[in-house]
Amino acid sequence: MYQFRVEDKPFIYALSFFSPLFRRWREWIDIISPKELFFLSESELINLFSGSSLIQEFIVFKRRFNWEKEWEKLEKHCIKMVTLWEEDFPPLLKEIKNSPPLLLYKGSIEGEKFIGIVGTRRPSAYGVKMAESFARELVKYGFVVVSGLAYGIDTYAHKGAIEGGGKTFAVLGSSLDHIYPSGNLKLAEKIMESGAIISEYPLGTRPARYTFPQRNRIISGICQGILVVEAGEKSGALITAGFAANEGRDVFAIPGRLTDEKSIGTNKLIKDGAKMVIDIGDILEEYNIPYEVRKEKDFELTEEEKLVLNFLGLEPIFIEDLMKNLNIDLSRLMFIIISLQGKGFVEEYPGLRYAKKRSVIIDG
Repeated sequence: MYQFRVEDKPFIYALSFFSPLFRRWREWIDIISPKELFFLSESELINLFSGSSLIQEFIVFKRRFNWEKEWEKLEKHCIKMVTLWEEDFPPLLKEIKNSPPLLLYKGSIEGEKFIGIVGTRRPSAYGVKMAESFARELVKYGFVVVSGLAYGIDTYAHKGAIEGGGKTFAVLGSSLDHIYPSGNLKLAEKIMESGAIISEYPLGTRPARYTFPQRNRIISGICQGILVVEAGEKSGALITAGFAANEGRDVFAIPGRLTDEKSIGTNKLIKDGAKMVIDIGDILEEYNIPYEVRKEKDFELTEEEKLVLNFLGLEPIFIEDLMKNLNIDLSRLMFIIISLQGKGFVEEYPGLRYAKKRSVIIDG
């Protein structure tokens, strides 16, 4: 059984260049250390692993590979590395059947509660709203939101977590020097301010068809549960949900209209046993986290506050539109909104937009 040593880290990283598939070389390091693999002579390796065609591949690889140069690149790019055998490695990810031997990351991978939010790359306006609002609320209960930086639901889950003042992790299907999609580079930089971008792939790895399903097992592996917001019949988000189910993690899904192609996948998940989610409380109760539902009758609201609250929906609306529809001047309207925010009824969105919190119940 392999006993980790810090001096092995550059060589564990080097082995990921030989093959990112840990199973191809896992047995080797149970016999000799990763460092010894690179310092033993070719004849010693052949004698030690006689009959292994794979060791011949490794010998050819070792002849041309400069491990020192590649290790220095991590420092140059300010990239950190944690291995499967270290305490800082995400604990739940250690438990899955096909754990990666290492994670490369920029930012901070600290956290106690993790939930994945995934879905289609082409969401409806409803899907966008759900991804943002659930992420925004979940971080307020201490969850780190984990997703894949793809366009669509992933993007809005990351943005919602950031807007909620929380942390989010983006797990890539490429290396950290090839952030994909490139259109989300600024979002990746924002994520790193409090959370992290993460990859199991060595530098120089470009996205490929096979890397994304592999990436999905890490998203689900890090998390206690996965929330699928909106997904078609063949959405990659269903692969993530499948990994989660197979590893005994919670699978949540937001229902959609039966006629909506973007909800075929989520509706089927619910049919097959995923927990239907219509409110953040449906997720929180699975983890015994108290959830406060705000009711109008619990507070004494002024007539103006009731007017504003009754007009607001879950879709954010610009302050100018509120003024126009309610015929209230700006200074007075802002006073009312601040009061409603303080009572927990209203949430502010970027661009001076406001919406009713999902946890609000209006009586009568």
